[in-house]
Amino acid sequence: MRFLFLYLIAASLMLAGCEASFNLSTASLSEPAMSTAVDGNTKEPLEKATLFPADVKTLYATIKVKSAPADTAVKAVFYYLEGNKQQIAEDTVSAEGGRYLSFSLNPPESGWPVGRYAVEFQLNNEVKERVEFSLVPAAGVPVSQGFPTAEKPQVATTPVPQAVPAVPNPSAPVAQTLNPSGEPPTGNVQPSPPAQTSDVPAAPQPNVSYKTFRDKQFGFSFELPENWSFQTIGVNSDYLFSGPVGTPETEISVIVQIVDTQKGVVTSLKDQMLSLLNQFSQMTGAKIASKSQIPVAGQDSPFFLVTYPAENTQKQQVSFGHTQLGLEHLPYLLLISYSAPRDIYQQHVTTFQHMVDTLKLTAPVKE
Repeated sequence: MRFLFLYLIAASLMLAGCEASFNLSTASLSEPAMSTAVDGNTKEPLEKATLFPADVKTLYATIKVKSAPADTAVKAVFYYLEGNKQQIAEDTVSAEGGRYLSFSLNPPESGWPVGRYAVEFQLNNEVKERVEFSLVPAAGVPVSQGFPTAEKPQVATTPVPQAVPAVPNPSAPVAQTLNPSGEPPTGNVQPSPPAQTSDVPAAPQPNVSYKTFRDKQFGFSFELPENWSFQTIGVNSDYLFSGPVGTPETEISVIVQIVDTQKGVVTSLKDQMLSLLNQFSQMTGAKIASKSQIPVAGQDSPFFLVTYPAENTQKQQVSFGHTQLGLEHLPYLLLISYSAPRDIYQQHVTTFQHMVDTLKLTAPVKE
């Protein structure tokens, strides 16, 4: 199976009124992007994104070449970044002038492995541009473990949510990491895959130590990185999990909100998720990337992916990635979110997936 095909626009950008010669140094690459569609004539990307559901078919990597002399070599090299960095496809084209180039990547027969990917664009064998993207689980699509070896050997190269869509400040004081019952969390190094309560197998998590967070009162547990901590936030004492202060992981916010359907007027899980989706849709600059269902803890749980501009902990305006997930655990609803600046989001999306894959529901124990 061939994973990579090359598409070029039909016409070159012409210089009007004169003829020009180019030196090699005049060629340049710009506007690297991933998308699910390109313009049929110009090959300009139409639906740019960095987060894609695992049921997507063809992905397109596009780059714009400018001022290229004849026979300028432009190469796209794709990598799967989980575990050991693995080259999965590449192709090269001779370009001239200025135009968009589009390289397409199709999933292997076993489906897209979830996790982080990257494509590097080389100009005359020198890397000039790079973009990372991620594949996340989709409803009804089994998660593949690792990327299969391509048919043609490749040349080796150098290697939740709150009621409002605000990202809590992870730099606030963090509580001591204990189970809500007061028991110390259990931990182990590189554990064997636990018995799954979901049909989705856990993503590979090399060199990560985990501990188990367990809430007996509301009846749920999951594994999270050993060095992460939690605190309770808001009037409802929702859980906020994040990485160590002083590291990029402190930008991560994993929030577990417990909604008690026996208190007040509480709508269904579907209505709760729709309300959150509408709130994000109304945010300036927000974009809904995907919405579907995924099997979690023995049930089909609705989820959606969204990107939006917000301030990070350094008060810088950046683009955030956000996954919103909902589960029924009557009489409670569990609303779980994962948010971070998009580069950090992509780097740790498999950590959040591991938390979801190891989520177990048990009978709540009233105090």
